[in-house]
Amino acid sequence: MSFEFVFQYPAWFLVFCLLCGLGFSWLLYRRDSQFKEAPAWLKRVLFSLRFAAITILAFLLLSPLLRFVTRTVEKPIVLLLQDNSASLGNTNKSKSQLSNWESSLKQLEAALEGDYEFKKYSFSEGLQDSFSLALQGKETDIASAFNQLNTLYLNRNVGAVLVASDGIFNKGISPLYAKNELNAPVFTIAFGDTAVQRDLLIEQVNHNQLAYLNNTFPVEVVVNARKLAGRKASLSIEFNGKVLERRELSIDNSSFILKSEFRFKAEAAGIQRYRAVLSTVDGEYTTANNSRDFFIEVLDSRQKILILADAPHPDVAAIRFSLQQNDNYEVETQMASAFRGSLKPYSLVILHQLPSRNNLAVPIFQEIETHNTPVLFVVGQMTQLTELNRHQNVIIGNASRGGFNDVVPRFNKDFSLFTLPDELLASLNTLEPLQIPNAALKLNPQASMLFSQRIGSVDTQYPMIAFSNGVEQKKAVIVGEGIWRWRLHSYAEKQSHSLFDAFLSRIVQYMSVRAERRNLRIVTRNTFNENEPVTFEAEVYNAAYELVNTPDVNLTIINGKNQKYPFTFSRTATAYRLNAGMFAAGDYRYEAVSSLGGKQYTAEGRFVVKPVVAELTQSTADHTLLRTWAERSGGSMIMPESVLSLPELLKKREDLKPISHSETRLEELVRLRWIFFLIVALLGLEWFLRRRNGAY
Repeated sequence: MSFEFVFQYPAWFLVFCLLCGLGFSWLLYRRDSQFKEAPAWLKRVLFSLRFAAITILAFLLLSPLLRFVTRTVEKPIVLLLQDNSASLGNTNKSKSQLSNWESSLKQLEAALEGDYEFKKYSFSEGLQDSFSLALQGKETDIASAFNQLNTLYLNRNVGAVLVASDGIFNKGISPLYAKNELNAPVFTIAFGDTAVQRDLLIEQVNHNQLAYLNNTFPVEVVVNARKLAGRKASLSIEFNGKVLERRELSIDNSSFILKSEFRFKAEAAGIQRYRAVLSTVDGEYTTANNSRDFFIEVLDSRQKILILADAPHPDVAAIRFSLQQNDNYEVETQMASAFRGSLKPYSLVILHQLPSRNNLAVPIFQEIETHNTPVLFVVGQMTQLTELNRHQNVIIGNASRGGFNDVVPRFNKDFSLFTLPDELLASLNTLEPLQIPNAALKLNPQASMLFSQRIGSVDTQYPMIAFSNGVEQKKAVIVGEGIWRWRLHSYAEKQSHSLFDAFLSRIVQYMSVRAERRNLRIVTRNTFNENEPVTFEAEVYNAAYELVNTPDVNLTIINGKNQKYPFTFSRTATAYRLNAGMFAAGDYRYEAVSSLGGKQYTAEGRFVVKPVVAELTQSTADHTLLRTWAERSGGSMIMPESVLSLPELLKKREDLKPISHSETRLEELVRLRWIFFLIVALLGLEWFLRRRNGAY
């Protein structure tokens, strides 16, 4: 660290400070009769003390600054990304390579110490905070891990990235298309065996997620056989331990792929587990991929959704197309002026710009109230707001003043009726604005707001999407036209409408499910993957059926062996949430309990954790990908046995050098405490010597 003085006035002003100190001291001690008999050295000391104190005080009046310059040297950082997925231990060659890998890493770290800063990370589904070689990852996403590393070390002196992997990825994009924002060479360390292993496996099972009771559903099983020409095997589909159908397979070449199609009847409602099983063949390197479970949710019937519109509008088409992607919904669209049917069969009615200035839809609203049909209002410029107030208790709107505002959504963090995809929440600021009628809109105090309005750069509390808290009849309001643009935006971002479809599906699912009047309600999914956390939401209602969250809610998860895992929910603004963590594949049931007002309330249900078998379907290492990725970035591919040659390779690179950083900090001299104590010490010592020699 170094420092220097910085003056806000010309430097020659220091002469005045010296003259001021000199003049003041000369005037004080020139004719002071109290020191006539004092030694000459004492006069000189007193003169010097006063001169120094006055000079410093005068100098401080010039508002001097002290500039501190701190210089640090940042060594080049070498980052290691270690593949921690199950596929890395699938072959004998990779197991042999891993046996000495940890000791090789210690030697590599010792060799790099001094010249480089060495950091180690692991990855499977994504980047992991710590280094591990447990090889328990169920999926491999190399690009995601590399992108997360970009975020962590952006603008740092990264000299090189080492990626130890077999090149097999089964999630995300190819690492060849991952952005290298670190601008560092990638050195790939190639594990695994590129030779094709002799194996018979179920590569994929294609099936519908939903089926309907007493209907048939298709199942397609893709069988892959490698280096097993001339062998025979059998493929069977099992349900509850019973073989539904078995087929014999004749493997006629060394790279055999067969798609077998089956059709079965759904005979029981609920989540049903099926299993595709291949017989084993002598010489397979593994039999763990010879069977695969798949799950189908069997529903009693489809939910019917009716969209009634005041007039044709692109929003209506966007909502219809989105809902039709879900097999659980049967969607019908009509103009309100032409509708003459009954609303009783429908689980949800979506009213687009109704009641309108041209159509108050009185008969429709009468039937909605008669059947307590859930209703979702989409408010636009043609909506008659004062009439709308009579038919819902979500928002309160005054008559439109004409025109519209362009508004984007802002998520309400206290919303707890259901959850939205994280990707959607992250993209809210990039969505196209909705056109909202220029009117004063307020949220009913008893309603729950999902999105509020952001007008320009101003966040408001005006509702954009909100829901009633009613139990007998659910009502919701989407304020604004142009939601069709959100669906197009979803496609532009993801080349798929899936993000918008998931968003609308969450709303419709909440609205269309008739809630039972329970004091304790548990909301969760029916199926989870074994590499994702099992989550729950809970609501507690008091005797007046008001939502409360004062009592504790406890939940016990019970597996097929009757082992119990107890949990306690965390409170949100008005409800509860629980992240129970990840569970092994299998069938589970849960029991929840809460006490309120001296009464105990319970709820129970079931869910299934599905196995993730992606790591078992490929055993051949992709060294071509690793070599191409490394060479494109300016690095190279090396084998694990040659990893100790890396320090020599790095030293030959001229771009791997330490970077010197300097930090400049300005501080006013008058704010330094030691200056104050110095002045006090000078004046105090002068006073002490004067008093000691009889002067005042």
